[in-house]
Amino acid sequence: MDQFDPNIPGLIEGDITSVAVIDPPSLPFQVGNLVLDPSKDFTLEIKWRVFGAITPVWLAALDQNWEVNAYAESLGAGPEVRLGTQSQDKNTFTACAGVNCREYTVTVTVPATTLQEDSGDVSGIYKLVVSVFLNSNLGSPGFDVTGFREGPIIKVEDPN
Repeated sequence: MDQFDPNIPGLIEGDITSVAVIDPPSLPFQVGNLVLDPSKDFTLEIKWRVFGAITPVWLAALDQNWEVNAYAESLGAGPEVRLGTQSQDKNTFTACAGVNCREYTVTVTVPATTLQEDSGDVSGIYKLVVSVFLNSNLGSPGFDVTGFREGPIIKVEDPN
């Protein structure tokens, strides 16, 4: 599920277009993987875009940096964990198809042993949730920009 606010069609809209789990991050090419070794780092590559007629004006009035957070929620028994936080300058983007479309990309590195594998007390299966947030200090009614995306679901399993 993907949500974005504000969502004023034609004026300002957005979406988190991709949350890719890259494992292992040290290979010369990136491999998507949904089964992860708990003893190794992995990365999340997160992409989102904002577009519409008033996008440049709206974003100009907000803080300089997007705040990106990634979380893992255990399905079944287990922990709920913040996997990492990354910031992204709102002026560092790639133009994309659409009116005033701006696409952003960040990589969040998740350290080894952050997530636990199936042990009977812990399921080892996690749903990932990502948020992107650009703060406004303009007051009511609220001009913040935020987006959320659920998924993918991953399994943590020692390959030995």
